[in-house]
Amino acid sequence: MWGSKRKKLAVALTCADWRLHQHKVDLNRRIAKLLKVGRVDQISVPGPDGLIEAGREAEWKTAVGQVSLMIREHAPEALIVLAHQRCAGHPVIDPAHETDVAATAKRLKEATGFAGPVHAAVAVYHSDSAWDLKPIAEY
Repeated sequence: MWGSKRKKLAVALTCADWRLHQHKVDLNRRIAKLLKVGRVDQISVPGPDGLIEAGREAEWKTAVGQVSLMIREHAPEALIVLAHQRCAGHPVIDPAHETDVAATAKRLKEATGFAGPVHAAVAVYHSDSAWDLKPIAEY
């Protein structure tokens, strides 16, 4: 565990899509700014907002285990589930990402027992290298 002078940290469950992780997109910094923390641990899986759907139970269990490990070892201030439009891992219409990411964030809070806030957000597509972060919910 880090010393008492550590910067605040968050854990992000994001999509593995390369477009979100380009230097130009600067996802880590933008998530940190949104959550008012200094650092962000990333756990990336295809279509994180679809993890709670039938047929993805094993993926969900793995993601919950990974997030739980980061909670235990890094004591984050917050968690976030970040979905994105035009997602191959969870190919739904744009409004469904908002509903699904909120449901996934709520279930993640329940599954991990995390005492702090769990946020839901969607990366809004403008181009492969231009995205806005849209906050959806907080639990």
